[in-house]
Amino acid sequence: MGSKTQHYSYAQQLWKLVLLSVVTFGVYEIYWFYRTWKHMRDYEKKNISPGWRTAALSVPVYNIVLIYRQFKDIRDSAQEAGCPAFSSPGLQTFIFVMVSLLLIVLSLYELKVSDTSMLFFLTLLIIAVNAATVLPLAVVQNTRNNFWKKQQPELNMRTSFSRGEITLLVLGGLYWLMTFGALFAPQ
Repeated sequence: MGSKTQHYSYAQQLWKLVLLSVVTFGVYEIYWFYRTWKHMRDYEKKNISPGWRTAALSVPVYNIVLIYRQFKDIRDSAQEAGCPAFSSPGLQTFIFVMVSLLLIVLSLYELKVSDTSMLFFLTLLIIAVNAATVLPLAVVQNTRNNFWKKQQPELNMRTSFSRGEITLLVLGGLYWLMTFGALFAPQ
């Protein structure tokens, strides 16, 4: 089996991370964790299984440990390479987990609401909170980008969307249309 030529750096533009996360209602974030673990395994030769770790994100409490470890590994790798890095993996984990928990609570509460105006307000609030879950990931990704600039200086950051990202944007866009269509549809 021949080796595949790498055309782009593993770095990711922050606006793409935010856009993909928001449009997919956070589903892209699961892939972000997987891809980041995969790069750690393949490039940094860490003895980890990206698929199993990603699946384990569905296990309460253990998922917090995995997120913290990933954020810490990213920060430590950047510091070892002499790159600027965020200061506290614990803080980024805390923010990500708290915002995610708030999203779950709001979503469960929304299921009990029957008043149309309250439902509309809650939906908008859920969208805003969902968008906020990507903020700690953007902080971590920024550090990762600093690392990749130093490790892969000959490779450019991809500026266009991949086919998979375009598919996610289309599916997410359709979901947004259905969500807002349901909110504004006559009862």
